[in-house]
Amino acid sequence: MRRRTFLATAGGAGLAASAGCLGGVSSVFGGGGNTVLGKPDDQTIRSANLPYPAYGQELPDVTLPAATTDQSVSVGDLDTAVVMTFFYSHCNTVCPFLISSMRKVQTNAIEAGYGDDVTFLPVTFDPKRDDEARLEEYAEMMNVDLDAGNWHFLRPDDHDHAKEVVQETYGVTFEKTSETESSMYMYNHLGLLLLANADGYVERAYTGNDPAGDRVWSDLETVLQA
Repeated sequence: MRRRTFLATAGGAGLAASAGCLGGVSSVFGGGGNTVLGKPDDQTIRSANLPYPAYGQELPDVTLPAATTDQSVSVGDLDTAVVMTFFYSHCNTVCPFLISSMRKVQTNAIEAGYGDDVTFLPVTFDPKRDDEARLEEYAEMMNVDLDAGNWHFLRPDDHDHAKEVVQETYGVTFEKTSETESSMYMYNHLGLLLLANADGYVERAYTGNDPAGDRVWSDLETVLQA
């Protein structure tokens, strides 16, 4: 395999993006012999015509600090399957569904003996508020198992860094709303969950407000058993 697991001391260069309020569920075509799963039944657009990584395309190779450890994660160096999403912890619309789906997949993977064969990478695009303490609290609230060692909350350096990498590298749009006296700022954003195989190729790109954890797990299990 071209990829190896790499967790380094914090430093890092680019990654971030979203979870959101746009879209219905779909995946797209590519493949080219690099995927385990066949073309998604619900695909309507070629992968190359989508703004984000989709079926048969490689995940962008970026490195970002893991917020709850003193390490950084290089996406391109992982030798496991990857489940990735983009979120912010103060979101009260789609993000809880995205993280809940990922957590369900994490639980199923561990129970099935695949805990070391998949890495979960939720990437915040709100680094100002999503610091280590906040994300540890959020993990507990969402019943995420950080002790399993396969879940890493990735956090860009600042808002500009998040915008640069999330939108320009991963093609995931997000837009900050105005803060008022009665409410904090929020984000309008795309809801996206990516499943990639151990060679770094996207098997599925799930979009929409609630990607079903059972569906994601079924697809991941097929990939892991290949």
